Formats: sequence, C-alpha cells, structure tokens
Amino acid sequence: IRPDALEVGDRIGGLIQHIAHTPKGPDVAALSALMQQLKTKFPDKTSATVLAQPDTPYDMLVQVMDAVREVAPAAGAQGTRIELFTDVSIGDAPLATTQGGS
Repeated sequence: IRPDALEVGDRIGGLIQHIAHTPKGPDVAALSALMQQLKTKFPDKTSATVLAQPDTPYDMLVQVMDAVREVAPAAGAQGTRIELFTDVSIGDAPLATTQGGS
C-alpha cells in the first residue's frame, strides 16, 4: 500500500499491476477484480501478504485486506462470499523511493 496507489506483485516476477487510488482512497474494486483473476490462475494458493507503509491509515489497511481475502456479494444481493486468499499476513512495505534530492 503506497500513499497514492496499490502495487500488486509477486516474489518471482515483481510488479503485476499498479492501481492508482481514487479520490476517495484505494480502488478496492480494481484490486478485487485483479485478485479474482489471480485466484483463477492459482486456485490452490491461499496465502497473500499485504505490505503497508508506516503511515497507512488503519481503515485503508482493512479495506485492502478484505479485498484480498474474499469477494462479498453486491450490495443488496443475496449470496455467499467467495474466498480468494484467506491467509493474509501483514508487514511493513519498503519505503517508496522518490526521484530527485531530499
């Protein structure tokens, strides 16, 4: 979780997708769609790690974790939640590097 975007990556290939935040915060709908695509490619995987920078608001962290963990039915729709990556770990993201001087 970055101040301006979500960066989804894997340990082997690096960055998969950069998802810019909306004016209201993280684009959890886009994140959820990507997580669903990844789950179809890796149906046996259950673990994911969410790395957040130290100043990440708690609410943002929870929203991202929820989008990684499961897909909820649409508002007002009945149905069951679809599990994605249910074993979510959290940790500290490396600080983003900026170009230019200090």
